Amino acid sequence: MTIAGVRSRVVRWPIAGDGAARGRTERAAILVEIELASGHRGLGEAAPLPGVSTDTLDDAAAAIAAFEAAAATRGPGLEPTLTAIAMFAAAITTSPSARFAIETAVLSARAAARACPLADLLVVDDEPNPSPRDALPTAVVVDDPEAARRAIAAGARCLKIKVGPTGDLERVIAIHHAAPTATLRLDANRAWSRALTRPLLHALADLPIEFVEEPCPDAHELLADALPCPIALDESLATLTDAQLTVALAAPGLAALVLKPTLLGGLHACLALAARAAAAGKDVVVTHALEGPIGTAACAELALAIAGQLASAAPAGLAPHPALAGWSHGVAQLGPTALHRIAPPLPVPRLEDFAVTSPPREARATILVATPTAATVAAIRAALDAGRPIALLHHRLPAPELARQRALVESAPLPADTAVVLFTSGSTGPARGVALTRAALDAAAAASAAHLGWRDDDRWLLALSTAHAGGLAIVVRCHAAGKPLALLEGDFDRARCAALLADCTLASLVPTQLAALLDDPGWRPPPKLRAVLLGGAAASPALLECAASRGVPFLTSYGLTETFGQIATAPLERAGDPAAPLQLLPGVEVLAGTRTEPAAIAIRAPMLATAYLDGAPIAPRFTTADLGFVANGALQVVGRLDDVIVSGGEKVHPSVVEAELAATPGVRGACVFAVPDPRWGQTVGAVVAVDDGFDEQRAAARWTATLAPHARPRELAITATLPLLPSGKVDRHRASLLVRHPLHYPR
Repeated sequence: MTIAGVRSRVVRWPIAGDGAARGRTERAAILVEIELASGHRGLGEAAPLPGVSTDTLDDAAAAIAAFEAAAATRGPGLEPTLTAIAMFAAAITTSPSARFAIETAVLSARAAARACPLADLLVVDDEPNPSPRDALPTAVVVDDPEAARRAIAAGARCLKIKVGPTGDLERVIAIHHAAPTATLRLDANRAWSRALTRPLLHALADLPIEFVEEPCPDAHELLADALPCPIALDESLATLTDAQLTVALAAPGLAALVLKPTLLGGLHACLALAARAAAAGKDVVVTHALEGPIGTAACAELALAIAGQLASAAPAGLAPHPALAGWSHGVAQLGPTALHRIAPPLPVPRLEDFAVTSPPREARATILVATPTAATVAAIRAALDAGRPIALLHHRLPAPELARQRALVESAPLPADTAVVLFTSGSTGPARGVALTRAALDAAAAASAAHLGWRDDDRWLLALSTAHAGGLAIVVRCHAAGKPLALLEGDFDRARCAALLADCTLASLVPTQLAALLDDPGWRPPPKLRAVLLGGAAASPALLECAASRGVPFLTSYGLTETFGQIATAPLERAGDPAAPLQLLPGVEVLAGTRTEPAAIAIRAPMLATAYLDGAPIAPRFTTADLGFVANGALQVVGRLDDVIVSGGEKVHPSVVEAELAATPGVRGACVFAVPDPRWGQTVGAVVAVDDGFDEQRAAARWTATLAPHARPRELAITATLPLLPSGKVDRHRASLLVRHPLHYPR
């Protein structure tokens, strides 16, 4: 076989903007064309997946350039077997996506010369493929029950569901009810924490789940124990050692290997993995990594070859993906369908057939370190007026974290129409960038205005960082309504805050700020102050009672960065009432549990963000890590799913214990967390911020009477103040590191 020429070009495949591609709007790839001396040509595609692949587009480009040079000298002596081609490619580059492209291009040229499907040339150990399959069942990607019903009506038998950090259990169950005859595959993309993975697998055990793909980082380490629901290894296959893979293949909890040639280094590498999986009695799934039509077609040929040679019915990951509906020019020859061929009888495309016109590149966000100054507010207003995306970073972040967030903004593609990028508080893990559209900002401002109304004399105190939703929302609301705001410049100061409040009708505060104002026994809210939105963290009952006794017109509020702040707030007519319910704002829909069985809060709302910067979708429905229930149209938040403590089989919600501790005389604030225990699994640990009136023995006697035995803190740290994050929330991680002592209760 003689290689007569090699050409390549960069293309950008448009991606459908429905969230199925984790926020991506396009896929960049390098198409490689190989021409043999016989005149037959073949195409391959190198499309590293940002944030997942171990190589980059630049790595692939360098590797393909090296291949062009090497082919001119060594190409004429290349043996026409897959093994030889793979060895030739591997000798040139370590770029997995480039090896895949080179193999595919050479083999598709050979397939054209022999007038046979590419699958006929894909063999293990160069043994002929005895019975390549013509068709395979497919797993269809669905996001909701309606999509599941459509897929089943079209003949689908297996549905694949992308799930978020809390498992999206309600959505999965709803899809199962909509398509009860279908089996399900869940893809968590390593979004689950190690602590949550086993409980979530238990919760899924009664559903027809074939497996969960990569539930958490280092998922292979879970395979040593029996699992209630099997798992599959996917992206991690690119980094596992041979020894780790051998152990994983022998484990009963492993159901399948998910093979993506772009990530794993090509067709030859995937065939070898498939053979090892088959020998261990494990299924094999072949799927794409959101490549364009050439890469996906090659994945289809690989699936057909594996199914024919290894008699496996499992390679079924190649159904049409919603994100790939954006393919356009040049694709009609191949058809973006479940399985296609890239050799006769279909016409063999040329490189110039794929002169894909790249859509306008998304604008990069202007990065602004959001210092509490008038200049920052002016820059935000200017960006809003100009329709220019802006990313706001907190001015008090440590230098390494500031650099990390800046790098994420600079490198990540933004979803279409992004107006603002904000980062989550980072209270439960690394802060994540959140992309919000102008439509989401406008919807949030309109919903807030519908709930609170505007008066002619309204002025809003801005005492929160504009790097967080609570502070930025004030700028957006006032800008949209043409109302003034009063800016508390610099770090929070009680005296300056009180002085500014004297001329304000509205304010937004976090509990620590309100507590600081109330620490001054002489402070009273000014008469014109009509509402204080109180959110960002749970306020203790003691704080609310104290605020009510001083006449503070507070409105407890619930929201997240992903919802651009408030989605549920106490009614205005009940300002200052600690018992006022959280009323959903107009347009907000919430699903949660019941009073006896709280569940993860799921939100549909026009103010939802589009996606995280890492591509994980947020809209159209966002399942939070907060637990709650809805009763009589009001939302009740009881804690966080990932904070629940299980002690001796009993569930403990930290927020409930924190409320009791904070109501204890002498306690100004509390933080509760799990402590590992060899007997009970976990026990309750606590940190309390106290004043001079705190008596530990009296507190223990009180908690004996008010808390169940499994909910009582067994270890206690006493401090003057709770450690806080820049957002004003309690830093649970730092709190859990404080020195604690055993707490003894009276018998």
